Amino acid sequence: MKHSAIWAAVLLGSTLLVGCDSEPDSAPDINIEINNPPPTGGGDGDGDGGGDEPTITNTPLPILEDFIAANIEAFFDAAYRALASEAEPGEDNFYFSLAGVYMDDGTVDPEGGNWITADDDQAMRLGNARFTIGQTVSSLAGEVTEPRKNSTPGDGVDEGLSWGELDLSEPYRISFCVVAATEGPTSSLMQVYADNNTTSEASSIHGGGNSGSRIFNQPVNTLIPGSRVEINIPGDTTLTSGGELVASKPDHVGTENSFFSFRVSSGGWVVFDDLVIESQSDSNGASQPDCAAKTTDYTVVNPATGGSDSTAPEPEHLGTPFAGLPLMLDFSADAETFFGENTEADFLALSTNPASPFYAVTSGSSRITIENNALSMNNARFTIGDSGAPSAEGVEPAGDIDLSRPYRISMTVTDFTSADPADPGKFQVYIDNNTSSSGNSIHGGDSKESEVTPEELGELPAMLVLEPEIGTATSFIQIRADSRVGNLTLQDVTIEYLDEPTDPGAAWNGQVLTLAGSADLPPTGSVSVNTDTAVTLTAMGGNVSSSNHQLFFAHQHVDMGEFTFTARIGSVTGADMGVGNSYRFGLMIMENLTPVGDVYADLAGWADVGMYADGDPVALIGSRGQMKPSGSRSRSNIDELEVGDYVRIEIYNDEDNTKRLKRYYSKDGGMTFEQANSTSDFKATHDSTSWFVGFYGAPGDNEVTVEFDDIDIAPYVAPVE
Repeated sequence: MKHSAIWAAVLLGSTLLVGCDSEPDSAPDINIEINNPPPTGGGDGDGDGGGDEPTITNTPLPILEDFIAANIEAFFDAAYRALASEAEPGEDNFYFSLAGVYMDDGTVDPEGGNWITADDDQAMRLGNARFTIGQTVSSLAGEVTEPRKNSTPGDGVDEGLSWGELDLSEPYRISFCVVAATEGPTSSLMQVYADNNTTSEASSIHGGGNSGSRIFNQPVNTLIPGSRVEINIPGDTTLTSGGELVASKPDHVGTENSFFSFRVSSGGWVVFDDLVIESQSDSNGASQPDCAAKTTDYTVVNPATGGSDSTAPEPEHLGTPFAGLPLMLDFSADAETFFGENTEADFLALSTNPASPFYAVTSGSSRITIENNALSMNNARFTIGDSGAPSAEGVEPAGDIDLSRPYRISMTVTDFTSADPADPGKFQVYIDNNTSSSGNSIHGGDSKESEVTPEELGELPAMLVLEPEIGTATSFIQIRADSRVGNLTLQDVTIEYLDEPTDPGAAWNGQVLTLAGSADLPPTGSVSVNTDTAVTLTAMGGNVSSSNHQLFFAHQHVDMGEFTFTARIGSVTGADMGVGNSYRFGLMIMENLTPVGDVYADLAGWADVGMYADGDPVALIGSRGQMKPSGSRSRSNIDELEVGDYVRIEIYNDEDNTKRLKRYYSKDGGMTFEQANSTSDFKATHDSTSWFVGFYGAPGDNEVTVEFDDIDIAPYVAPVE
């Protein structure tokens, strides 16, 4: 079976979250009412994938720019150069500043790094700044505050749609004179992007790599003053006319409606002039003024404001790198923190890039909210562990999660409605697909792992459990509520391996399990000693009462139907509050680790032998319990059990298709064992041949550390009559 879905009543909360642009040095925020209707069509028929691009009028090539604007503000004004497409006043400027010019209040930053020089032969000075050329205001950017900034690839990614005025469908060339540039040691780069208004190469319809959106990427201290840089797409890039090849793009990067972004990263600057954008069949670059005669006195001081640019790099906001599964999505903060947009807060980052958030909105950021430890969304989608390169058929994913091993995705749905009950919305989970079309994946149509409507999900709260059979070593996951969803609220989203330790070299896989019911104090735990014959675990919280099964479990998988599991209780520390038998620790076996929400009776077979802290003064009391076929728990004390004793769980096939379960303890070093009980009233059959075996802690308010040693798992041997 491809996946399983388990629905159960669970009491959980609601949510609230908003994404924001946190770049400190940027153009002023502008709230724009977009009158174009949302794009339609495309995708997989669910109403959220790409669509028809709004009408765009192309600005014809060649474009010749010699930067004769009065100042940088005038350069970014439509009065200097306007878009050819129809646009509202204030939205029709052909050049658009992304960073390096304006402060938050909209005034020019005297310490910004982007200005027009005051030479007789004016030029563009660019440092720690970026701007776009020919980018329109488009609904394809999605519902964002500023459609022209940090919004690509946008809603047109499925169809390869951009929203610029430059027809780059044929081979083209960009060239410019380098007047001056930072010399000496620096990590600063001059970059040119096609159809990308971000600083991430993959955030474009063209993705990353040698055929990706970044078509020029050179250290500023390698640029040669007095020379013309030439970038041919497709083709070669040189830093001087006819000079040595520094890069080559074999593939075409551009569309009929493209735009460019120019950037110089922090730590350096470039002054350039006589920019030419043309078809490769033209020769306007060759007819431009001689680059060798160009000079400037305005490289560090802005002639308009008098402010200086130290080119000191902005401190990069780094998160905590992803450390691997298991993973529970943390909805304890707000959306800005969750998606790594709050520069004052820690966030989960990709393991390969601590500056790149692990969670990323792929559509509808304003329609995703987080509040009260839950996430709500409608007509939106986000990825888990994706680097951002657009997924496509036949293309290996560029994710950060190893899903090449058996794994489970589980989550609790507390609210799920359709905007129009007559046209039900769909809740979807994708593997290795960051689009809304299920075929855009290495897995093809199988990438859509789950799709349910409110009616199919049933009574709420409900738990959805998926065990996909697809995945790679570089996978990611996408969660989507399509355009017909009124609201979808999720809690307790967990991704975990099924049967192998998180550390392939570890004997025991430490895992928090919230399998049934609830706990006043959520279970936590860790393993400090982890060998074949010894385990030390520290645990707190949890609850293993007659209606709850929440615990920390250090386990391994055993493919045996009949076996004995033995260990010595070496020491117990931290059990200093008498909290009763619902808060135990010891040895446990479980047939599977599937969460069942509040339906305790649906738990798989389990059995334990261990201890709990009780009374005042506190005493440790032995205990044993198991899951019965009726769906209830049976538990009783083992009064003789003490620290230092050996304990054993024995399971074997009995007559009448039953499993017999026995518990033992030994006080003489394991030489002889006393039987604590024997029962066949156990939720398992002859066919139960796969078990999770290990050590658990659910000690409630106590933070208990327990040492186990002399561990042995062996096939069951029937006693000689």
